[in-house]
Amino acid sequence: MKVFKISDLNKAISGKLIQGSSDMSVHSISIDSRTLKPGDLFFALSGPNFDGHHFAMDVFDKDGCGIVIDRKIDMLDQIKEIHFNKVIIEVEDTLKALQDWAKFLKKKFKTYNICITGSTGKTTTKELTSSILSLKYRLLKTAGNYNNEIGIPLTLLKLKEYHEILIIEMGMRGLGEIRDLTDIVKPDLAVITNIGVSHIGLLGSKRSIFSAKSEILTALSEDGIAVLNRDDNYYHKLRELVQNKKIFTFGIKNASDIMASNIQFNNEKGMKFHFKIGKKQINEFCLPLLGIHNIYNALAATAIAFALGVDDNLIIKGLTSIEPIKMHMQPINFYDGIKILNDSYNASPASVRSALITFQEIAQEHRKIVILGDMLELGKMTNFYHERVGREIAHLNIDYLITLGKGGKTIARSALDNGMPNDCVFSFSKDNKEKLSKKLLSLLKPLDYILIKASRGMEMEKIQKYLHEKYKNKMEWIKDND
Repeated sequence: MKVFKISDLNKAISGKLIQGSSDMSVHSISIDSRTLKPGDLFFALSGPNFDGHHFAMDVFDKDGCGIVIDRKIDMLDQIKEIHFNKVIIEVEDTLKALQDWAKFLKKKFKTYNICITGSTGKTTTKELTSSILSLKYRLLKTAGNYNNEIGIPLTLLKLKEYHEILIIEMGMRGLGEIRDLTDIVKPDLAVITNIGVSHIGLLGSKRSIFSAKSEILTALSEDGIAVLNRDDNYYHKLRELVQNKKIFTFGIKNASDIMASNIQFNNEKGMKFHFKIGKKQINEFCLPLLGIHNIYNALAATAIAFALGVDDNLIIKGLTSIEPIKMHMQPINFYDGIKILNDSYNASPASVRSALITFQEIAQEHRKIVILGDMLELGKMTNFYHERVGREIAHLNIDYLITLGKGGKTIARSALDNGMPNDCVFSFSKDNKEKLSKKLLSLLKPLDYILIKASRGMEMEKIQKYLHEKYKNKMEWIKDND
């Protein structure tokens, strides 16, 4: 972040300087007192489960340069007396202040802004796009799950003079949220990976999800570019919104600028397919990611690069150099030839179905153990979609089904109702991950394949962690007593 004086920041966020010098320099911003470094300016954000105002004394004890607040803080008089040389700024809303500061800084940098949204595939598309474009441009991208009203401003604070491209993933949980995010970063190129039922419990219908996601297109700059999924059911409606813009398409089923055909699984190494980039045809291309859904993500990233005129060879190099993304259909080699496919970053009906298909193809004749947790934010459709997953599993060649949570229990019951044997189905409550892991450990045999899939809030990665620790101990005990 560029160095600015408190006076510049105070003006940008419409703040009231309660204490401290307006000439003090600001080097970096923090929203977490646990990771705050000396000299940081702390924004006291508040949420359903936290309130940064409670940590004001910690900020000053750690030698933070000051704090931005939107309400009276505990021991304010004591803080003023002890830390009289520190900055205290009062604003109407600390989150809005953080966003205003990020927007102020963003104006200082001229970057080409690529903004990505969609019901599924956002993160992988972002990573694939970065893998390609980083070969030609100096870029900054949102990290991890920094795709919301807090994460995007924090990303902007990392901008440097040398950055040419900014890649922003945009998530949403309701109407107007993407519009607010595009007010912070106006897209020059906007991507919608797909329109699915993720968050339907919050928005009520796919039509509302379409309206929420399409806000990214209506925010495009005058000479902006839209990248759209030609196979998506909402493609034509999306296209109408950008009919006066440049449009680049990707797809598998329908004729597109960027296409894949003759798709095959390349064992556990990824996917093989015929690849069309504009007019260029590549008859055998290998993507080192598993699943047809990841082919769509690769096509979307290719369409972005193609729209920017990136050379085909760089596109191919960028795609083939990508490594599996943590908790995104991530293959993990375990003990005794056991394989885990960790796809626990998130879950929707479409992504669960895709994960099951991929799992079947990869595991082949090996024993298959599927561990599923709740698909969240499905609202009134929760039972419907969980029951459907259970029916699908009952008709697949799955040896054991283990579920977690209320939705998982519905999946298990549906699988049983549709013919899966009682002794092959096990269900556990959300807070019983350790008990679930012990059951899994008792079932495991060498060369088994395991799929782990659920929405992020289920924290399914803890199962893998527990399994790793306990199974390692078990193997050491066997070795010591052999």
